[in-house]
Amino acid sequence: MWVRLVGPVMGWGMWSGIVPDGLWEIAKPLIPPSKVRPQGGGTQDTPDETLFAAINYVLVSGCAWRALLPCFGISKSTATAGS
Repeated sequence: MWVRLVGPVMGWGMWSGIVPDGLWEIAKPLIPPSKVRPQGGGTQDTPDETLFAAINYVLVSGCAWRALLPCFGISKSTATAGS
């Protein structure tokens, strides 16, 4: 499955080939806010839109989390954590 990446907005941009129009608007309020680390540091969070697109990609394509495409920018250890 090839996906054309054109921009950062759900529904018509970067993840439009993976996330159908309107689905992000339904899912967005259901995603809890990122936790702030009181000690600071750590790595920057992956945007919620990207994580949602990655979840959709795995569900639709049937690929394993460890086979996730590099365009999602999610490391294999992050994708398989807790599984």
